[in-house]
Amino acid sequence: MAASCEARYISTACNRTPGSLSWGKNNLICFGACNSVALYNPKDAKITNTLCHHKGRVNAVKWVQTPGSREENLSEIEIVSVSSDKTGIVWSKDGNNLFQPSAILTGHSDVVTVVDAIYLPHSSSNKYPALLVVTGSADSSAKIWIRNSGNKQINCSDTLCSGSGLYLSIKLCLLPNTNTPLLAIATDDAKIHLYSVATEPPLLCHVHALVGHEDWIRCIDFTVSDDGDILLASGGQDMLIRIWRLSPRCGKTNDSSSDEFDPSKEIKLEEEIFSISSEGVDSYWAATVDSVLAGHEGWVYSVCWHPKIIDGSGHEVQPLYLLSASLDKTMVLWTPGLGNDEDSVWLEKARVGEVGGNTLGFYGCQFAPDGHSILAHGYQGSFHLWHLDLDTEIWQPGLSVGGHFDEVTDLGWEPGGTFVISVSYDQTSRLHAPWIQDGGKVSWHELARPQVHGYDIQCLAILSRYQYASGAEEKIVRVFKAPGNFIENFQRICGVQESNVDELLAAMPTGASVPSLGLSNKAVFNEDTSLPAGFNNQCNEFPEGYFTPVCLAEPPKEEDLLQNTLWPEIQKLYGHGYELYSLAASNNGKLLASACKASSSQHASIILWDAQNWQQLQKLQSHELTVTRLVFSPNDKYLLSVSRDRCWSIFENETNSSFKLVASTNKSNGIHTRIIWCCAWTHDSKFFSTGSREGKIVIWGGHIPTKEGASLGYWSAATAPLLLKESVTSLTFAPQQRSDASYMLGAGLENGHIVLYSWQYQKDDPWSLIASLNQDLAHHLTVKQLAFRPQLGDIGEKKLSVLLLASAGADHIVKIHAIPFDEM
Repeated sequence: MAASCEARYISTACNRTPGSLSWGKNNLICFGACNSVALYNPKDAKITNTLCHHKGRVNAVKWVQTPGSREENLSEIEIVSVSSDKTGIVWSKDGNNLFQPSAILTGHSDVVTVVDAIYLPHSSSNKYPALLVVTGSADSSAKIWIRNSGNKQINCSDTLCSGSGLYLSIKLCLLPNTNTPLLAIATDDAKIHLYSVATEPPLLCHVHALVGHEDWIRCIDFTVSDDGDILLASGGQDMLIRIWRLSPRCGKTNDSSSDEFDPSKEIKLEEEIFSISSEGVDSYWAATVDSVLAGHEGWVYSVCWHPKIIDGSGHEVQPLYLLSASLDKTMVLWTPGLGNDEDSVWLEKARVGEVGGNTLGFYGCQFAPDGHSILAHGYQGSFHLWHLDLDTEIWQPGLSVGGHFDEVTDLGWEPGGTFVISVSYDQTSRLHAPWIQDGGKVSWHELARPQVHGYDIQCLAILSRYQYASGAEEKIVRVFKAPGNFIENFQRICGVQESNVDELLAAMPTGASVPSLGLSNKAVFNEDTSLPAGFNNQCNEFPEGYFTPVCLAEPPKEEDLLQNTLWPEIQKLYGHGYELYSLAASNNGKLLASACKASSSQHASIILWDAQNWQQLQKLQSHELTVTRLVFSPNDKYLLSVSRDRCWSIFENETNSSFKLVASTNKSNGIHTRIIWCCAWTHDSKFFSTGSREGKIVIWGGHIPTKEGASLGYWSAATAPLLLKESVTSLTFAPQQRSDASYMLGAGLENGHIVLYSWQYQKDDPWSLIASLNQDLAHHLTVKQLAFRPQLGDIGEKKLSVLLLASAGADHIVKIHAIPFDEM
């Protein structure tokens, strides 16, 4: 059943660790997304799926693949991930070409922070080639894991302990000709320690230490140059990059060394000779500092060598390009200057980044397999992609994916069903919409970031297509309205045509900006964006936070999302005594209901607002503790509230400005024995459902008010409750009944699963399971909110048999699922 439910859109951010991104030769990107590994196709700018098994944050990921980039080598490709749950996982493809855990690496006693892996030579099996994995942990140990060729089992073969030190970066390399693995470990003593790795115990042998950095080394990377030398790049908190050259030598002495200075001889760099033993044979290597690169103004968190490529004659060549990423918000591409390898000077070939707004720089960077694209991920989990224009040799920004980098707390569809807005504890709201391209192709993207706030955002209510309200960990409800620049771009990108667009644009500001140290989005009008040069206004004083109108024919890049897609704040609503917790808007957009955290009936009251003039209409009192969810009925006749006090209440709209309590549960008729987290109405306003911590889903309504024993009148329990094994945290009904007259109900659970049931009134067995989406297909942490699209049918197509379901999770993920409506 679940296989027929397709994930149309996945939005999430990259974890805030330097090693949480890897770009494979199959042109797919894997990255850590909360506790999962996400797969990202940069060609389509789409996250295709998530791999869920870890129980803690994924700190580092690594594609493992055979050398070269030929297509026939791509069958041997796996992923290794390590996590804060103290484990690592090797992900291998199963018979359905899907990645599944093939080995679990257990043994560390603390968070596993870094990993690297390579295939060993002479592999005889395509299914499970010989594999070497090295993991580093906060328990001050590094473990060596080896999987023999053709064997699924992977074993810990050796452990390296550093006492109380930290392993900050780990890299593996196969020595040319001998194919002996060389391991480099950067530790908190500002040194890079080199180890040779044998195939039989003792596995590790310390061969040399590279000394030169003056602070912690955050990143290292190997490459083998065309002349057989090994180049090792390192970057750290001293803001410098060092390039070390390891060259083979015939003997253990340096022939060029002499105590006497001879001015006639060429001055050469100081060499340090060390030996590596392989199968009883010693090979000698000379380590020199090839270059020191000074160009960054912040900690260097990532270095990456250009991947090897296949030239016209079918041979592998190694372009000498080095990419670095720093907390100074830039990536730099370095290349050797003129001269031979002995005296060449590395130069800055290109610099990209310097994004404005409230970012804190880059954590990691990667080359595409062909070297024509580069990708960085930032402190807030965002991706920054650039493509090389081969004609001009200029790097141009490209379209990438993105999403929330903290728990997503709420979401909703706009009334027309054309886009979704989500809010999060990452203090942003994000608008997700479909891009209708030429030829009818539809792909979902983040189209705007209407609010960038100073508080964690808890809830939202969408009043109309271009207006919504949000509540955060403050006592204020903030109301936002779309600016003209967004409306123009939205209609162009999403193919939406509105007859009154000129009237809309005439009454709206062009955009919005956030003043320095401010929390409110201030409107920016046309005249504000066209002031004379040098005029002393906010644009001059704070250029990184000021709005610039953009004309877009495709979804905006991260740089525009940060700065140019804010919505003006049009109203603040005061009245609550504690942090906002739930919001709801009437379907006609005329009323707004709000509730805050509460431990008494006084603060648990619901405030009703007039959305036309923003006056407070009424305070509705019924609950003793925090109201967890508010929902208006589709006909706007009723307002339903559920609470931590294990009760629900229904208020009936007597007039447009007056609601009256008509039904409320108590200890004798409540059915629920734990906190009620969620509720939802059927499309016809005849029934509603409630879901609670003990896993009960109850449908209420449909009774004749005068029926004996029905203490709640019409709103008594319609059927026996459905009892699930997990807490129910979100509920939503489909916008219409199915062909068998049943209602489709979606339920989000605390374990991240989503279940779909059909329910029929006055039937002996009213509940029927339609589909169950597991953690890979749904979420791997609590489902915070579910919402069916208000209309049946797909966007951009005429498939009325498809229903779109949006979901938000504590795992930082927003998903949109395409669900067959009447075919399941």
